[in-house]
Amino acid sequence: MEIPELHLEKIKGNPMCFGCGKSNPHSLKMSFFKDGETGKAEFLPNEYHQSWPGYVHGGALMAALDEGIGWSLFSQSIYAVTANIEIRLRSMARLGEPLIVSSKIIRKTSRTVEVEARLNRQDDSVVAEAKALLYIVK
Repeated sequence: MEIPELHLEKIKGNPMCFGCGKSNPHSLKMSFFKDGETGKAEFLPNEYHQSWPGYVHGGALMAALDEGIGWSLFSQSIYAVTANIEIRLRSMARLGEPLIVSSKIIRKTSRTVEVEARLNRQDDSVVAEAKALLYIVK
């Protein structure tokens, strides 16, 4: 596998981020905290995240998992971009149902990092899971 050389400007925050941006009226409004080796955040899906009436779109669930994956790296000052991500949707989620995203690094090399993320209900049942491979940005 050829890994591209990537050079991007490092940022401290982005108020228009789709995942966590406070100034973006349609963002997922996620705010992360560290729980040991794991990053966690609540995602409260609203009408902008709708698929079937009353249910969350799979793309919104994927975006919440992707944001968790990115935050687990950003929190450790690892800057990376997604090369591959796999998601497994296990059940549908309702609009207005609080969901918990958790993510952690499972493997890191000099050029890549692998992360796992889960999206759970408050009763701990699984809504979706993801695994991602990311290229580290220099």
